[in-house]
Amino acid sequence: MIGKALKVNLAYAIGSATNSAALFLLVPYLVNALTPGEYGAWSLLEIGILLLSCFLLAGLDVGLMREYWLLEGEKERARLAGTALIAAVIWGVLLTGLLGAVLFVGRWHWDFPGAPYTLGVALGIGLLEAVFALLLTIFRIREEAFTFVALSVGRLVSVLGLSIGLVQVGGGIAGALAGRLLASTLSLGVAVVLGRHYLVLKLDWARLRRMARYGLPLLPANLASYVLFASDRYVLQYFSTLEVVGIYTFAYKVATTLDVLVTRPFALDWAPRRFKIAAQADAPHKYAQVLLIYLYGGALFSLVVLAATPTVYVWIAPARYWEGMRVVPVVLAAYLIYGLSYPLNVGIMLKDQTRYLPLIGWLAAGVCLALNLWLIPNYGILGAAWATLIAYGVWTGAITWVSLRLYPIAYPGRSILWCVLGTFLAYLWIWETGRLWGTSGALSSLLVRLGGILLIFSGIGYMFWGRWIWPQVLGSNKKAITGSEE
Repeated sequence: MIGKALKVNLAYAIGSATNSAALFLLVPYLVNALTPGEYGAWSLLEIGILLLSCFLLAGLDVGLMREYWLLEGEKERARLAGTALIAAVIWGVLLTGLLGAVLFVGRWHWDFPGAPYTLGVALGIGLLEAVFALLLTIFRIREEAFTFVALSVGRLVSVLGLSIGLVQVGGGIAGALAGRLLASTLSLGVAVVLGRHYLVLKLDWARLRRMARYGLPLLPANLASYVLFASDRYVLQYFSTLEVVGIYTFAYKVATTLDVLVTRPFALDWAPRRFKIAAQADAPHKYAQVLLIYLYGGALFSLVVLAATPTVYVWIAPARYWEGMRVVPVVLAAYLIYGLSYPLNVGIMLKDQTRYLPLIGWLAAGVCLALNLWLIPNYGILGAAWATLIAYGVWTGAITWVSLRLYPIAYPGRSILWCVLGTFLAYLWIWETGRLWGTSGALSSLLVRLGGILLIFSGIGYMFWGRWIWPQVLGSNKKAITGSEE
């Protein structure tokens, strides 16, 4: 049973990562095939589509997960799923139609590359991807892991193939968007065919109200998260140019490898594990261990990314993007600090005090927006990066403060300090080698930087092993032999 559950969770993790990987894998191609201005426009449309999908779903996916298994009988569940799908389509058509009318009648952003065509295609993509996400939710509820992964991988392949193909034939940013639109249409069609047995397309107002009552309150929190994650690029576009947005976005994508490869997988596993730990002996000590493990792994990965950044830029990005390298360390630090909010949110989650999350989210979002408006006009992309770092610090700091008041945990301050000092020392090594030998993309310079990082973190890891891991191994062996604990 446990093995099956682990396999299912791994499949969902792969599927979830795949759903966000298509746009990430497109980056190396797009920064070379498009101009920096066109890539900047693409990045703004990308985060705009994300916001539109959030409003189009309006919490229906969460409400569906909440209500689905409370019903008895497959017919009732199919009617619930059909109600959610009908509501999403109707609401989506109305909202995208209204936004389209405002954009076209008001002639907003007619100077945007490819407008009005690109703006209209982006609206269509938002609608199709929101409905597709709702259908994926149904497969996840039904625990059809293979279908979930197959649809996710299929969408990844189709987005990459169609977008690259249409750009190659001279479509530019319009071709990239058209490829994404066609891929979304194809993926949605396949999902509808595969999920038709789980749908009864008949609107049930009572069930819709229950789903909306549960899901809609999450919308403000999601909007706050959107402001926190995306406002910097919009403010940059207002005070500078799309080319600057493109340069900043590529640097941002390099730094978000920490989020994609470390933080998201950790968060996926941490969601159920923190509750499992709560039922175990000496839970606070184990929560402290988890924090230390994440900090060590996240810091080490961040330093590796930072060491590899010059090589990545030289091998992938045109020279026009290279000025963005200076913001990568700041954005990496921001994502490391944000990721720490997951192992530090124990109190809020265990005590069912999630009402604090929207308040903290809006506090951090307000700080982020205010700092963007203040720093970007004066410091450009570096100001945007520092605004992100400070705002993420507010988010994690507030999460930590509230959680510790609800559920006190004695975190290992000395070990945390050693990890922070080791991170700072490794960063100085990267900086000093860059100053002496230049930020060359050569493999030899990369190996020199990585060697210093691994040497420093090997020492820290050895110390952690002796202080945290090895005593537990000895204790477990002693318990197994004597059958008791001291």
